[in-house]
Amino acid sequence: MSLYRLLVAAMLLLIGSLTAANLWLYLQGSQQFLNHQLASHAQDTATSLGLSLSPVLAQGDWVLAGSMVDSIFDRGDYREIQLTSLDGTEKILRRRQEIDTGTPTWFQALLPLEAATESSEVNAQWRLVAELSIQASTERAHQYLWRISLRALWSAGLLALVAGLTGSWILRRLLKPLHLAEKQAAGLRRHRYLKQAHLPRFRELRSLVQTMNLMVDNSEAMFHEQCRQVERLRAQSLVDEQTGLGNLSRGRQRLAQLLSDEELGGGMLVRLHLVGLDRVELKGGVDGEQALLREIAAILTETTVRLPYSRAYRIGFADFLLLFPGIMQDTLAQLEAEMRQHLLSALQQAGGERVLLVSVPYQLGDVGERLEERLEAVMSKALLHEESSLYLCEQEGEPGWVEPSEQARHLDKVLNQPPRLLWQASEGAGGEYLYHEVLVRFGEGDNVAGPGAVMAQVARQQCHQRFDLLILDTLLVQLPRLPKRSVLTCNLTAESVLDPLFIKPLCHRLATHWNRVGLEIPERAFLMDPDRTRAVIETLANKGARLWLDHTTPSGMVLLAQPGLTGIKLDPAYTRALLEEPGQNDLIEMMVRAAHGRGLKVVAQQVEQAELAARLWSLGIDAVQGYGVSPPEPLGADAKRGPDDNGVQSPL
Repeated sequence: MSLYRLLVAAMLLLIGSLTAANLWLYLQGSQQFLNHQLASHAQDTATSLGLSLSPVLAQGDWVLAGSMVDSIFDRGDYREIQLTSLDGTEKILRRRQEIDTGTPTWFQALLPLEAATESSEVNAQWRLVAELSIQASTERAHQYLWRISLRALWSAGLLALVAGLTGSWILRRLLKPLHLAEKQAAGLRRHRYLKQAHLPRFRELRSLVQTMNLMVDNSEAMFHEQCRQVERLRAQSLVDEQTGLGNLSRGRQRLAQLLSDEELGGGMLVRLHLVGLDRVELKGGVDGEQALLREIAAILTETTVRLPYSRAYRIGFADFLLLFPGIMQDTLAQLEAEMRQHLLSALQQAGGERVLLVSVPYQLGDVGERLEERLEAVMSKALLHEESSLYLCEQEGEPGWVEPSEQARHLDKVLNQPPRLLWQASEGAGGEYLYHEVLVRFGEGDNVAGPGAVMAQVARQQCHQRFDLLILDTLLVQLPRLPKRSVLTCNLTAESVLDPLFIKPLCHRLATHWNRVGLEIPERAFLMDPDRTRAVIETLANKGARLWLDHTTPSGMVLLAQPGLTGIKLDPAYTRALLEEPGQNDLIEMMVRAAHGRGLKVVAQQVEQAELAARLWSLGIDAVQGYGVSPPEPLGADAKRGPDDNGVQSPL
């Protein structure tokens, strides 16, 4: 029971006790007063009637005396009037039966009225001739007592209600800072940080609130300092200072990761060269060159963010590397024309000459150094051309082109049949499973492919919602056949996350499955629209969803402050570099500490070597996922080490 409820209950008990006691004392006093009034009234009547009867009885006229007694008795105020001669020969007795006046019997029993019999002597010429006794009736007195009791009860109840409401309001106002402090404490336990803007007036509560705010400030400061250290470590070795893009080292890490990523398959590798960039500084100075580089970086970022997992890197003074996983030459040919036009316009306005774009396709298992050599060879050919804007592919002739309508028909055929679902466990250092991620395969027989190429087509046709709901519907059909203890996660595309029309069908499908099906939200969604991504996370978390931030890089660490996340999945390009660049340890450790400081789990994905898994576990990562520890299996196979039968996650 909360302190507020306890105090309200105590206050109501006190008010009720005082009201009942005061009401009872009032009724007791009224009872005693009425008893006294009945006795006094009977005595006054006996005295006055005795004086009136004296001359009548002196003459011995008992008939007239009876008439006088009847006139008094008929008023109805008396239960009994008796006049008896001294010698007992004459007697006048008038007695009334009690009548029902509407007063409840239980009330009469609870507060009985006692009408005492009062007497008076009748004298005739200084001689005692008779004795008169009168007993008042209690009927009207009970009726009066009942009416004033009802009025007193209603008045006391109304006053008690007003006192209770007023007291509750005062208690709520007084305890509001304490209630907020309780929320702060609960938030700290769940790594959600709240502050009270207004300090209470009372010394004790003010001190408590100040202490809680200080704890929140310290926690926030520690988290932001960790984020700054992560960004500083990343910038020192992996970021180009002038553009904010990844540098050559970061680009090679990403390329190496893509060349072994069995989920995305092949793609296109593009190199951009800006001819005449050195003249920009001569025309506009260092500031002009810096402004152009920032504009170039913005154009490249805007282009690559359209496609899942695409990235841009600056690898030299005038050279940039672009990675487009999952797409082929025809799709790139449709994309690069618009990008090249924007780049050429920006470059020539700043004083540069021309833009050269060259590309080579890559496949799973290719060697990065050889791909760079092939790119260099195509770039050498491009430099021989005199066109102001040029795009060349390693393959001779015009790039292949597939009509958009044909692409749409092919994609529609793929999405009209349920995909094949696999799952892959995320495994902790002790061998326990944190969850199973659902993986997707499209096609049949020898044409089975991962989601990379299909997602690229989905991006071109803008049917992300259909793509995501197809996978979810296929999973939900198979979910009843899976062990109840299994906890699954399913990837969402960034475009679906940012689509306001997607949340309603998503919540409708998963309304009864939040405890078993988690969702992975790509960091790319946050980079595209931070506010909308935060709102989606909050909405889904309030529904009970388990949310993971997928492909997390240092750029997305700021999202860890957003309540609602269960954990993060690190971008594989950072974790895979551990075996080749031991200096990456500090960056990974800082990201892990920042996440753990917010109460979030950390998973490393696409771990292909057992040695790398061991290194990651030693850095504090909660679980790893990849072919090196647990290859994908058909959905439902080997879940014996998952969460318990009640769907509760493991202690990880």
